[in-house]
Amino acid sequence: MAKVSREQSRWREQMAAGLDAEQSWRCHLASAPIIIGSTWGELNSNSVLVAGFWGWFVAQSLKIFTKRYKFGVWDVRAVFDSGGMPSSHSALCMAVTTALGLEYGLQSPLFAVALCFSLIVMYDAAGVRRHAGKQAEVLNVVLSDLLHGHPASANKLKEVLGHTPLQVICGACLGIIVGALFPGPTIVAAV
Repeated sequence: MAKVSREQSRWREQMAAGLDAEQSWRCHLASAPIIIGSTWGELNSNSVLVAGFWGWFVAQSLKIFTKRYKFGVWDVRAVFDSGGMPSSHSALCMAVTTALGLEYGLQSPLFAVALCFSLIVMYDAAGVRRHAGKQAEVLNVVLSDLLHGHPASANKLKEVLGHTPLQVICGACLGIIVGALFPGPTIVAAV
């Protein structure tokens, strides 16, 4: 953040020194890689964000193997699927929640907020979104039966939207494990 404000003050000084807007803009654009590099470094050093990303990434990657187990087909596109085993929503949420709990303590308001939102997301994944997927299944059958041969019957609704409770629990357990693997600065200092 300090580099951004330094660059902004440098730009203001150039404007005050009489550089025209085009010259000043070129100088400002030349410093863009520094700003972007600084931002990437800051994001990469955020252990809570990194834990959440890895929780999501591991869960999505595991879907390749669970799809192979269930259907007998290797399909890398499973990484981009919603639904399935394990729940990447649950893994991401619980990785963030666990990392926050370990970094700031279980008594922290941040942990409490993260836990509440994680529980809401997991409830929604196993409840509302799952039922929306089941309704899509029924509507697809109705459309194909009633409008057989009609162009509208070719448009299928996405049926795999939510998760079973087991998928949500497995995603949550995965998230807790991944979140525990990314200790924040407080834990590192305490050890």
